[in-house]
Amino acid sequence: MAAPPASDDMADTALTLKDRFLAWWEGYDLSHRRRSAGVDGGLSGHSDSHEGGQAGAAGRHTNRRGKPLWSPTRIQVVEKIWGEGFSSPGGEEFIPTIVKPLGLNPAMSVLDIGAGLGGASRVMAQQYGTWVTGVEPNPVLAEAGMMRSQKAGLARQAPVQTCDMENFSWTKRVDAVFSKEAFYTVRNKDGMIDAIEAALKPRGQLLFTDYVIERDQVRGRDYDGWLAAEPVEPCPWTVEQYVSALAQRNIELRIAEDNSDTQRSLILNAIQNLVRHLETVSMERETKLAVVEEVEMWARRVAALSSGLRYYRFYAMKPPELA
Repeated sequence: MAAPPASDDMADTALTLKDRFLAWWEGYDLSHRRRSAGVDGGLSGHSDSHEGGQAGAAGRHTNRRGKPLWSPTRIQVVEKIWGEGFSSPGGEEFIPTIVKPLGLNPAMSVLDIGAGLGGASRVMAQQYGTWVTGVEPNPVLAEAGMMRSQKAGLARQAPVQTCDMENFSWTKRVDAVFSKEAFYTVRNKDGMIDAIEAALKPRGQLLFTDYVIERDQVRGRDYDGWLAAEPVEPCPWTVEQYVSALAQRNIELRIAEDNSDTQRSLILNAIQNLVRHLETVSMERETKLAVVEEVEMWARRVAALSSGLRYYRFYAMKPPELA
């Protein structure tokens, strides 16, 4: 769902979705506002700056402007959009559909890479009895995820801890590795896949979703806008690059399916539900700015999914050990 359409005057001042959405929410007219220094009334303020104490090493703690990627306020907002314990589309009801190929059971161990707030890890533990370890590069998310696992009584069965995605390693062997759109910002994907292969037991399974680019698809202006504005610089692979990387490590790819339409629908439905909710509540301005930034980010992603970006699910298996 996009913000209400801009008038001609608004288009002339090049107001952003953030400006229009916040103006609609607060019920004032933007037709004569000018986006110049000190004149935009704070509409373009960045909510991350309100909680700068969370900042740390670039790439793990901060966005491309050096502001904190995550804060308690943003976590509150994303859970309102995606559900408790989730920071992206595909919440508690959807996870079983995603992980179905894994055939999870209580005897299995799973490594959840890029676990965020740990929602998927806890669903796998609660519904299937599986032992899941979530690893997350952002320490703010990892700490919040661990707190939620402790609250759910799953501190041992579904813990969440920090990791370094660019220099990833895992010493314990697991039955399956799961990841939900976490790899597209990782530069060292070859190193990541090497580490995954080493962590998988013989006959181990790999299931992940990710944003990808299709080799022969023309990428348009909305894709370029997404690439330039993402909080963490994207470096997506093509489908063919993933296929080749898995084949080089003798990991048999069994599913590579385009789920872009499903992802788009999940995003749009969630934003529509959010808008209905916003009409019934009042919030502090800091929270409003965080909501607007989140909506703007997901609107760019939806637009990019029609402009060269795709969303895929991959499922692969490691071969058995040779006798």
